[in-house]
Amino acid sequence: MTDKILCVAGASGLVGSNIVKEALEKGYQVHGTMRDATDESKTKYLMALPGASERLTLYSANAENSESFDKPLNKADAVFIACFPPIYSAQDGTPAKELDRERGYDEIIRPVKQGCLNVLNAANRQGVKQVVLCSSTSSTNPPEPVEVKTEQNAVSDPEQQMADNKYTSAEKIVMENAAGEFCQTHGMRLCVMLPTMMTGPVVMPQHLEGESHARFVELLNGKNTHHDKVPAGSISMSHIGDVAKLFIAAYESKNAQGRYFAVYDSWPWQAIYAELAKHVPTEALPKPLEGDPETPTRFDFARRNSLGITMRDIPTTLEETLNWLKTNPFDKVFEK
Repeated sequence: MTDKILCVAGASGLVGSNIVKEALEKGYQVHGTMRDATDESKTKYLMALPGASERLTLYSANAENSESFDKPLNKADAVFIACFPPIYSAQDGTPAKELDRERGYDEIIRPVKQGCLNVLNAANRQGVKQVVLCSSTSSTNPPEPVEVKTEQNAVSDPEQQMADNKYTSAEKIVMENAAGEFCQTHGMRLCVMLPTMMTGPVVMPQHLEGESHARFVELLNGKNTHHDKVPAGSISMSHIGDVAKLFIAAYESKNAQGRYFAVYDSWPWQAIYAELAKHVPTEALPKPLEGDPETPTRFDFARRNSLGITMRDIPTTLEETLNWLKTNPFDKVFEK
């Protein structure tokens, strides 16, 4: 038990809710923000977490309004910024990749950049000097591919991404750059976490609607709407519980600073479907890959490993996720 307060911006999101869960398990006081802290469809799951009734306080805050974060950040020792999920479409529903440069920046990138700065401005006003920011591996795709990705050499070029109409990806590196400049100017320690596809047991049923979990629910129900044939490529994956542990470890490791992969590894889809075949109906599986799989992305995990968290491997993560889903959590996984 500790009297230190951790503020989690985006407490009802996939990453944020698991940071809340991990922080409560470690005995911290937690201030969680969400757009509407009176929304019982979300708050009831957060307040049901072990330790929440004694040590979790939820606040309404909107990243468009910096002052709304002043109260939850008051007396906090650190802020975890996990309130900026990827934006895939403009306000009128136009897919991000179909926007021109002006709209792509104004409607996809600017809200994330400014929202992050609004949270940081509030943290600075309240004297919070430790920041852990949730970004994404979409910010780790340099114009020229590298043989082995490190946090230093795998840095996206926002101008190139915008030129390629990849505004959803560009929002992350623009946010990172803005946060880095702000924190350097104001003497704040910044750790940037770079997760990818995250799975594992989740805190609330709304999280089952995300792409990765919805895909697994479909497979367990004998459906496959994602791949007709096993892709030749690969995908990076991590257990959401381990990702949350990395966030807390970055805060607790007082010398930690800069970017960290929050990824276990990258695996070929062929290997992933071979694992899934142990748990889902045969009719849900795509047609086999013709030919050999492509070489997966290679990472140097030295910095991630320096945080001292042992991450679950992909077979374990998939098994835990699917076995948990089979228990029909929230009574809404399997079709009636």
